[in-house]
Amino acid sequence: MYVNTRCAGDGDRADGPRDERAPASWLSLLPAPQLYPAGTVLVQQGCEPYEIFFVEDGLAKLVRIDAGGREQILGLRGAGWFLGAAFVLVRRSHAASAVALTSCTVRRLSQDAFLALLAEHPDLSWHVHRMHSREVLSQFHHMSDLGAKTSRQRLERILRRLATLSSPDGSGEDVRLLLPLKRWELASLIAVTPEHLSRLLKRLREDGVIRVQQGWIVIPEVQRLAADGAQEFGVLTTTVSTGAPEAVAAPVC
Repeated sequence: MYVNTRCAGDGDRADGPRDERAPASWLSLLPAPQLYPAGTVLVQQGCEPYEIFFVEDGLAKLVRIDAGGREQILGLRGAGWFLGAAFVLVRRSHAASAVALTSCTVRRLSQDAFLALLAEHPDLSWHVHRMHSREVLSQFHHMSDLGAKTSRQRLERILRRLATLSSPDGSGEDVRLLLPLKRWELASLIAVTPEHLSRLLKRLREDGVIRVQQGWIVIPEVQRLAADGAQEFGVLTTTVSTGAPEAVAAPVC
């Protein structure tokens, strides 16, 4: 069994050991995969971090609710991510919730089991270290983009990353997206109002960058979208071999 722990968009820029096809000696030690439907709260804001969720497939959003009850989308997380790992390591309650945007296949393990695996398996520790480094870079690029990129460029980067997740090999002339995000959530990710997002989507349609067909967004040429969309999510590209996941109920705080 192998896991591809290469970060999407790394190219040749990453320093340190190359682990693009590293033996996943730790993956077989994780609990059996479980399937959670879209909308499941995997990690609850304010709860103590007693569990870790390793995402094998699917997409989750990080959501924070402030003191005034306003909800903010902080980012998206996909395959290869250990949800809640940072808060286990620093022993602090979760600062945000992680909610399944699509159906998610995850492996769920206790904090003690996770910490023991980290201590015993250097390749797992390296994976988690790179994951958190990717998150730091993602936040850096996000803050930089708010000042240096236009709202259209930020939207194109989000669409490009979603297109990459839908068609990782880039095959096919058209990529069809059924956006898992609500309109206001997508607007929040690129720091614009929902009304301005509608104008941006209209301009992309008028320029032939996207088409809208029966609720689907069709991207004829992904390369026309702004590059480096992977930086928006901090997502790791992970390939795993799994059996059929078991459908389970949502965890509780």
